[in-house]
Amino acid sequence: MTTYDFLLDMETENSNSVILKNISKGSTVFEFGPAHGRMTKYLKEELNCAVAIAEIDQEAGEEAAKYANLSYVGESQGDLNNKDIYMSIVKSGNKYDYIIFADVLEHLTDPQYVLKWAASSMLKAKGSVWISVPNIAHNSVIIDLWNNKFEYRETGLLDKTHIKFFTESSLESFVESCGLKVKTKHNLINVVSNTEFNNSYEDVPAYISYGLKNRKDGEVYQFVWELTR
Repeated sequence: MTTYDFLLDMETENSNSVILKNISKGSTVFEFGPAHGRMTKYLKEELNCAVAIAEIDQEAGEEAAKYANLSYVGESQGDLNNKDIYMSIVKSGNKYDYIIFADVLEHLTDPQYVLKWAASSMLKAKGSVWISVPNIAHNSVIIDLWNNKFEYRETGLLDKTHIKFFTESSLESFVESCGLKVKTKHNLINVVSNTEFNNSYEDVPAYISYGLKNRKDGEVYQFVWELTR
């Protein structure tokens, strides 16, 4: 079992549920980094989608592949940081209604290349790319920085495998640099007291606390956006 083996929660508003509720039944989907396939299974069994996946983790990828029509699994086929694998993927000639990067782009050494390539090579003319990306400017991170803390963790905003970090404005610039535009935004809230940082507004001086509480989107935890060409 890997760090990213979570149960799918369709009852609350989270990155997975937001994306899945916006996928049309019977569509074609390419899911990058599906981990153990919790979304893949739902796409296949509940939405009757034809799904293709690429996953670097062999064990997780093999589990996800049970629900995929086409799969690229393991370091030789599913390492998204290895640009050679994209030649194998594009050889299939398939185009997709949806491409999904759910909590994936922040793990890549060159996410601009990957997103731009996927959108230009794999996406149907009227298709959509769905991304979910953590917000490094969440107030809980700022509270820790005020207290001279920046500690990587197993999961969450400061997941130790995160390579790239985004704020809303930098993510907008990133999307534009990939030749895409934002169609819809779902900025998901997680209050400071509910995060993995175990901190609070009481951990900073009152004037800082006041400023943080009044920051626009200071408690946005994740950006879940739909992108189009």
